[in-house]
Amino acid sequence: MAELKIAGVEAKSLKVPLARAIGSANSTKSELDYLVVFLHTEDGPTGCGFVMGLGGETSTTLVPYIEKELAPLAVGQDALAPEALWTRLWGPNKPRMRGGLGVQALSAVDTACWDALAKAAGLPLARVLGGFRNTVPVYGSGGWLTFTDAEMVDECMGFMEKGIGAYKLKLGTNRDEERIRNLRDEAGESVVLFADANQKYNPREALEVAAMLAEYDVRWFEEPVPADSVDDLADVAGRSPVPIAAGENAYMRWGFREICERRAAAYLQPDVGRCGGVTEFRKAAHLAEAYNLSLCAHLLQEVSVSLLAATPSGCMVEYVEMLPPETLTRDFPVSNGCMGVPDVPGHGVEFTHEAIRRYGA
Repeated sequence: MAELKIAGVEAKSLKVPLARAIGSANSTKSELDYLVVFLHTEDGPTGCGFVMGLGGETSTTLVPYIEKELAPLAVGQDALAPEALWTRLWGPNKPRMRGGLGVQALSAVDTACWDALAKAAGLPLARVLGGFRNTVPVYGSGGWLTFTDAEMVDECMGFMEKGIGAYKLKLGTNRDEERIRNLRDEAGESVVLFADANQKYNPREALEVAAMLAEYDVRWFEEPVPADSVDDLADVAGRSPVPIAAGENAYMRWGFREICERRAAAYLQPDVGRCGGVTEFRKAAHLAEAYNLSLCAHLLQEVSVSLLAATPSGCMVEYVEMLPPETLTRDFPVSNGCMGVPDVPGHGVEFTHEAIRRYGA
C-alpha cells in the first residue's frame, strides 16, 4: 500500500464517573475527562487516539478546535506518514502548541494516525515501533489523599495480589510520614514504594521530604517541584537521597531534552496524551536510551504498554484501576506483575459503542 488517505477526523468528549472521588496535592476529582479522536481513512481502517484528564473541560474545549482547525489540515493527507502529518498540524499552530491544550489535541490526532498505520500494516503498534518485548512490568498507582489509611493499604494489597510488586502513593498532607509508616507496617518491606508530590514543594521543602522518604526506602520522588522550573528540579535531583521521576508535564522532544541534559530525573515519564502523541513519545524514549534513563510512561496504560514495549529504555507501566467495566472492547489484564502487548493490529484500544453513548458529553 503506497498511500492511505485521511477521509476525516472526528472528536468526541466523554465524561466517565469515578467509583469514588480521588485527590492529590492539586485537587479532588470525581470523573475522568476523555477526548477521543477517530481518524477515518478512505477504504481503510479507522485509527483511535485519546487524551485522559482528571475532571475539567479539556475535552469539550478541544473538540471544536480539532474538528474546525486540525481536521481540515489532515483530510487528504497520508495516514501512513504520521511524521509528515504531525509537522503539518504543528507548523501553523506553533504559538498554540508550545504546551497545554494545543499539544493535547495534537497528541490525540497523532496517536490515532499511528493506530491507523499499524492497522493498515496488520501489525501491533509495538511491532511497528520496534518490537523490543511483548510484556512490560507495571506498578500500582493510587494512594490518593482522599483515601483513609485503611483504604490505601487495601488498594496496595490488592495490587500485590495481582503480582504487582511496586505501589505509588500521593504526598501533600501533614500526615505523609504517618501514612507511609502505616503502609510499610501493613504491607511489609517487600513492596517497592514510590511517592508523588504533584509539584507541591519548593526545593528546600522537597529536600526535607526526600530525607523522610529515604528513611522508609521509597525508591522515587515524583514531581517534587513545579514542572516548569527544570533548574529547581535539577537542583533537587542533584541533592536528593531518593531518585527523581518527572516528565508527565513536559512537552515534545525539547522539554525532555532539557530534563535529560540537566540530569534532572532518573526516571522519565512522558504522557502520550500530553507530550505530542506517539511521534514525540518515541523521541522521548530515544533520549531516555541515549542518557541511560529509565522510561516509565504516565497514565494511559492501554496505549503506553505498546510504546514502552517498543524500546529498550521501557521500564514500567503506570497501572491504575479507574475505568468502569466494559468501557473498552478488550481488557488489558495484568499477569505476574506484567501487562502484555495486545496481539492485534494497532494499539488495541477501542471504546465500546455503549460507552460512547453513555458517557458522551
